[in-house]
Amino acid sequence: MKKSQHIGSQAELEALIERYFEGMTTLEQEDALRQCLAHCPWSSETIDEAQMVMGYFAAHGAHRQRQDGRGMRQRVVGIAATIAVILAVGGYALWHQQQPGDVCIAYVNGRVVSGNDQVKALVGADLDRLNDATGAMANQLSTLGEALEIDNE
Repeated sequence: MKKSQHIGSQAELEALIERYFEGMTTLEQEDALRQCLAHCPWSSETIDEAQMVMGYFAAHGAHRQRQDGRGMRQRVVGIAATIAVILAVGGYALWHQQQPGDVCIAYVNGRVVSGNDQVKALVGADLDRLNDATGAMANQLSTLGEALEIDNE
């Protein structure tokens, strides 16, 4: 078993954290980072965030699991789960983009009319009938008004 690398300063630890999250550390550097974060004498925003993200409340258990081979299986399962989530989110996003944006739906005499052009034509026809009815009512009121004027003379 190799001896773990010693981290001697806060600046060295913060630089190692940055390299770790960029994927640029060796296994020995990762072990040193885990040990240092588990028993860290320094505190900064970078160090505190690394401790939270990396979950070092169980650092010793993770180290032992990697030694006996279970850690590698957990990493593979974790990577597979991450890929599955990414594919699911990406698939939903692609599906959602392919869905039509605005869809008009009308119910006419118990049947569904869902084409935008068909619904617009139905609404237009209804508005034309309403306009005609309004004109007819205006004519009737005008005629009624004329009849009332004649009676008042």
